[in-house]
Amino acid sequence: MKRQFKFEGKGGEMFCLYFVQILLTMITFGIYGPWAYAKICAYFAGKTSLDGKSFSFTGTGGEMFSLFLVQGLLTCITLGIYGAWALAKIYKYMLSKFYYDGKPFAFSGTGGELFCLFFVQILLTVITLYIYLPWAMAKIYSYLASKVDQDGKAFSFNGKGGEMFSLFFVQLLLCGITLGIYTPWAIAKICSYMASRAKWGDDVFAMEMAGGKVFSIMLKGILLSCITLGIYYLWYRAELLAYEADCTAVGA
Repeated sequence: MKRQFKFEGKGGEMFCLYFVQILLTMITFGIYGPWAYAKICAYFAGKTSLDGKSFSFTGTGGEMFSLFLVQGLLTCITLGIYGAWALAKIYKYMLSKFYYDGKPFAFSGTGGELFCLFFVQILLTVITLYIYLPWAMAKIYSYLASKVDQDGKAFSFNGKGGEMFSLFFVQLLLCGITLGIYTPWAIAKICSYMASRAKWGDDVFAMEMAGGKVFSIMLKGILLSCITLGIYYLWYRAELLAYEADCTAVGA
């Protein structure tokens, strides 16, 4: 049975939230950033539901400040080498603070695994002048998904590099030929493929967006955002997220 996602955030709420959080972050010269991020994560989690059950985020600004400060310092001190270990710790913390139906998510990946994975995939991507990128993305997504679980149900991603290469190549080509007009249809096709290759336990994700609908949302959003000097952007973002959620489901 398919379980439906839903996003109920509103543009006005998002505008007020971002305005206050950005203002406080600027006033404190960036120090308030982790507290702002915690509030934003809590808002989006609380406005998202699956099968009528809401998600939640319980992380705090103080915890995130300490985490980001220490991991950032260690990454700088080691000239970036520690970055993979920092990411592993941040992923582990962030996922442990996200809940669905009262149960937290978990990340079991390690810094050493991430370092080896990123090093090899980035190296192969550079050596092949980025031709290998879809294969690298497939391996990274597969690893990250396999290290996440919730309530004993593991995630997985079985997308193939060859499939992704063909998909991306065709969609980018069509976007170029149409001077970007085809972009919404390309986004819909790529999102549909990526979702179809992801699983949560035995349940498969499905995302069925219509390119024409994405086009109308994007056209209105971009035009009104330009006319209002960017003020409308969060209303546009709320509408797009709501549509994406309405098109997404997970189930056997």
